[in-house]
Amino acid sequence: MHNPFYYIKFWFKANNQHGIHSPFMYNFVTKGLYIKHRYSRSSSLNTFIKCVEYFKPKSIDFEGGNEFLRYKVKNEFPSISYKAPYDMKYYNSLVSESQISAMATYAKQQPNGIIFIADIRTKSTSKELWNKLILANFAVVTVDMYYGGLLFFHSTQAKEHFKIRI
Repeated sequence: MHNPFYYIKFWFKANNQHGIHSPFMYNFVTKGLYIKHRYSRSSSLNTFIKCVEYFKPKSIDFEGGNEFLRYKVKNEFPSISYKAPYDMKYYNSLVSESQISAMATYAKQQPNGIIFIADIRTKSTSKELWNKLILANFAVVTVDMYYGGLLFFHSTQAKEHFKIRI
């Protein structure tokens, strides 16, 4: 359960499309996150599926083997594969430093890959690890959407962190 106080605090610090000056992020927010279609009652799941719809990965890896989510994604996007090499990775949550090491390895192997992390605020440990990811050298662009976070590794972009209101 998300604390309403933290959500309100996030809301005032985050931007909508009008406060974003990166063309890459502006397009993602306006054409991906702000589409009206609702896939699920779960805000985290809904956000993830909107990311999949916008970025159109050919292959996704679900760390932790989330079978319900795999089924949901397969229903919406039948052409997506679950075989390596993965264009996108999904993590249910952040629980250990070893995940950060695995993400760094993935960033080297897939420089155009994307990582979605659900529930970056459910535990204090998750929030601490998310803050470490924001500072990590391999995570060039980080996006905090309250219900989930995104990591991009594009070496052609400047390192930047976004907080986006959904």
